[in-house]
Amino acid sequence: MTDVQQHAKNSTAATLARLERLSGRFPVLSSENRQHYEELLISLLEHYRPRNFLGERLIKYLADEEWETSRYKRHKILLIERRFRARLAFQAYREKAAKEDKAALANKFAEHRGQFVLPEEALEGVVAEVDAMLLRPAEELEHARALEVASVYFAYLDRLLNAAIVRRNAILAEIDRYDYSFDSAPTLTALVEEVHESGELPLPPLVPNQEGNA
Repeated sequence: MTDVQQHAKNSTAATLARLERLSGRFPVLSSENRQHYEELLISLLEHYRPRNFLGERLIKYLADEEWETSRYKRHKILLIERRFRARLAFQAYREKAAKEDKAALANKFAEHRGQFVLPEEALEGVVAEVDAMLLRPAEELEHARALEVASVYFAYLDRLLNAAIVRRNAILAEIDRYDYSFDSAPTLTALVEEVHESGELPLPPLVPNQEGNA
């Protein structure tokens, strides 16, 4: 890593620390990945290029709402999957209980006949069948049933999602209102000229060569 890259990394880390200290903790749950949130925030900071703390704070709030929007969308999917898995677990429990009852009955008959049957022999295959039941993939109708069962909570998640989107749009409007707090994004021409002047990369030809390639 070059000195310039190390300086940029330290500057970014300092910006993130200042934003979290002065604008509130990052909205990352213990089950979520903080690095993913920071990547989102850095991407937005690089895109909008805030010139002062007001701009940085607006971008942090925008990242918060984007993160929350993604969370609600993700949990809508998890809700349906969780309901399906809960139904599978209940079916597996009933199946196991029924087979245990049959095994106990078979064991009782064996005792009356003077035979000895170990419990694991009487329940042979039950654990494997239950595990297979819990791991089987869902069919579309089963997911549809899970959605039907969870429709009330699903609608509640939808309202939370819509509220987060409204807040995000309000922040975007604030960013437009305080546009003087942000540097305009450099054009492609400006970037090419900057690279050319720095001497790091040669300026590509702007007209076709003799072979017809640009």
